[in-house]
Amino acid sequence: MKKILCCLLVTFAALTAFAAEKVEYVLFVSPSCVHCNKLKHEYWDSLKEKYKDTVNFTEYDLSVPENNLLFNQTAQAYGIPADKRGYPAAAVGSTYLMGYPTEIGTYSEAAIEKAQLLGEKTNVRALAQDQVQQTARQAFQKITFWAIIGSGLVDGINPCAFAVIVFFISFLTVYKYTRCEIVLVGASYCVAVFAAYLLLGLGVFKFLYAMRGFAYVIKAFYIFTAALCLLFFVLAIYDFILYKKTNKTDGMILQLPHALKVRIHKIMGFFLRDKQKNTVRLVLAALAVGFCVSLVEAVCTGQVYVPTCVLIMQDPALRAKAAFYLVLHNLMFILPLVTVFVLALIGYESKGFNDFFKKHLGLMKILLCLVFLALFILLVGNI
Repeated sequence: MKKILCCLLVTFAALTAFAAEKVEYVLFVSPSCVHCNKLKHEYWDSLKEKYKDTVNFTEYDLSVPENNLLFNQTAQAYGIPADKRGYPAAAVGSTYLMGYPTEIGTYSEAAIEKAQLLGEKTNVRALAQDQVQQTARQAFQKITFWAIIGSGLVDGINPCAFAVIVFFISFLTVYKYTRCEIVLVGASYCVAVFAAYLLLGLGVFKFLYAMRGFAYVIKAFYIFTAALCLLFFVLAIYDFILYKKTNKTDGMILQLPHALKVRIHKIMGFFLRDKQKNTVRLVLAALAVGFCVSLVEAVCTGQVYVPTCVLIMQDPALRAKAAFYLVLHNLMFILPLVTVFVLALIGYESKGFNDFFKKHLGLMKILLCLVFLALFILLVGNI
């Protein structure tokens, strides 16, 4: 009788354990996050294998907007303030873990065991609409917002871009374009520059998203970009010291090579030397000039642009947010261009632009130094 009773108890215990609800382990990762890729490569598979019979593992890719919304909802449900949220992050039972290897690599197993022992439920749930909107607003209040604005403005007034703007105004003046034609050509040129750089940025984004499955490739790319920022920082200091000593631009490293300057001049001359009476043809010519010049000029201005794109991708809370920052950077980039055209329309001569450029070249180099240094620090901080 005792044997039968013991068998029944053992069977009941086994059935109870089998029927027990599995613990939910939810992981939030970003494909462009070096630490997330390291977690998945070193730890994720072994953790899942160890608890495959007692834990349901769910992974959310934060490059998907819906998943990022769930990430913010979950973090808020666990009482994590918006300015303290980061990834990789994991929720299991009543425990919220953030960072690898610090918390996730150290405490995941203990959190799972505690959730199993106490029967804890993982708190992944939706928030009220007003809370979601508040979370979204808070996400845009990070320092990155101002970093993007600053890098865009400095990129737009760096010696490469500014020299092209001044030459373009001079070109239109020499060939006696009327005020109406300058408005038409200038607006079309600005639109083309914006579109060209936006497409270039989207190309960088596409590359980074395509590399999401290759942790070492994406990490190497980030390290390479950070190293370039440090190199450009040193070169900008060299240019500043050289200019202060000689008061000339000859010998500066961070500027458009002479061959590219000649090519830009030829592009403008080819499309705009013979003014077209047809408005549509004039607009198309200006668009072609802006697009072609931007691609050539990107050899120089890309020194700031590409690291900025990488910086944006290292915090891809939403693809929409990353796209917003990309558009914002390019709007700031063309702001000096638009300003120059407006000044030209109200009678400011191209000689004045050249004088302004020469007078403030040292300041522009210092600003470039600060931008490269800031980009380097921000990128290294996320590697």
